[in-house]
Amino acid sequence: MLAQLYEFEWDVELVTRNLAESKKLDTFISSLSNDEKKWLSEAIIDPHSLLTRDRIPLLNKLVELNLVIDAVPERDPRIWIDVPPLERDLELGIGKHISWQIPIYKESIKKVLM
Repeated sequence: MLAQLYEFEWDVELVTRNLAESKKLDTFISSLSNDEKKWLSEAIIDPHSLLTRDRIPLLNKLVELNLVIDAVPERDPRIWIDVPPLERDLELGIGKHISWQIPIYKESIKKVLM
């Protein structure tokens, strides 16, 4: 992703648009029901909102598209050389069990949903 940001001269807007096109986010979001679009909006704020029985199929779709990771490694301090990462950082889209692969994916989804 750093290479792509460099290639687009650090223009985050351009990179988010390019990601939306390359991952076909318009088509993906168009295929969702109104409820799923609402859930996706909530997942932008907190990815853990996807951890309900009704929302698991949406979570699985996001995992298939490699937008979300649903197997966040344990943050046991004994396995980290330095300080383990935070359990939650909602600004970056990081949760204890579910996280956006990279924050810019979350931003790309947000732009397409608007």
